[in-house]
Amino acid sequence: MQYQYKPYNAQCPVCTHTANKLLYTVNARQSANHFIQTMGAKEISLDTLAQKIDSLWGKNTASVISCSNCDFVFADPFVAGDAEFYNLLPHSTTANDTNWKWEFEKSFQCISQLAASDANLQLLEIGASTGGFAKRIAKLIKKENIICLEHSAFGVNAIKQAGITAHSWDVRDLNQKGEYANKFNMVCLFQVLEHMDDLDTIFKTFNWVLKPNGRVFIGVPNADKIKFNELNNALLDMPPNHIGRYSDKTFKFLAGKWGFNITETAIEPYTPLDVMKTVMYYQSLQRRQLPPVANTLWYRVNEYIRIKYLRLQAALWHKKLGETLWLQLTKAA
Repeated sequence: MQYQYKPYNAQCPVCTHTANKLLYTVNARQSANHFIQTMGAKEISLDTLAQKIDSLWGKNTASVISCSNCDFVFADPFVAGDAEFYNLLPHSTTANDTNWKWEFEKSFQCISQLAASDANLQLLEIGASTGGFAKRIAKLIKKENIICLEHSAFGVNAIKQAGITAHSWDVRDLNQKGEYANKFNMVCLFQVLEHMDDLDTIFKTFNWVLKPNGRVFIGVPNADKIKFNELNNALLDMPPNHIGRYSDKTFKFLAGKWGFNITETAIEPYTPLDVMKTVMYYQSLQRRQLPPVANTLWYRVNEYIRIKYLRLQAALWHKKLGETLWLQLTKAA
């Protein structure tokens, strides 16, 4: 894919800048086919999923826009998938606590240091899945001091079975619950923020529930890796599943706007081989969505050249191309 970089007038959800750039546009059937092919949703009707996506967007197409001011990349319309959309897609029916992610470990080490000097830390995890992170954090923090929010009924039940409080609430609802004002020392959300709209209310809620000097630990897909994938004909970062793409510059705008300091950032370490493996796998998933290509000599020569060029790029840029951007925010005192 090549980005279009055409002028596009849409208000950035982070900084409100409007004179931005169009990267590409997709229609509802392209989006639906993407999820069917990449998530194994073979039993879902393409028409049913496309109609649902069309209804979320309020039209047949969505555009992916790059903000010229804060570098936020966002879907227009900036509308998150709802419960009906995600229930159409396959999701985990087993609790897999062995999938300990890199961003989990980064956050665990920071929380371990904080817990050493405060035995009564309070933690909120948003989008906790089946509780893999929360269950291990319970070795540092009392279980009764941990609350998890998770839309999946299966995930909520799995967390409750571990003796940890879990609810299916939307995090934004906590603004209406006075008992959560200044309650938590930490808020954690991993691979969640990119799915969420209404960012002003999200960050307002962080301020509401956090104590002074409280921390937010965030893991999101690395915007540089997504761009690398897309420009190398791998998977698109497809709305309405992912609707926001965050960079260091984007988080600086958000932190300044909502009274947070960026304490630490890091990109998941990747080797050139890691980059090659992930991009080539995503390329194979992207090809599933396209008509078959004749296996001619010219096609094989092009593939050879493309792989060689990909290998060179991976060697040069792998330190920027880890899968996840992690950061720690601290609320102003």
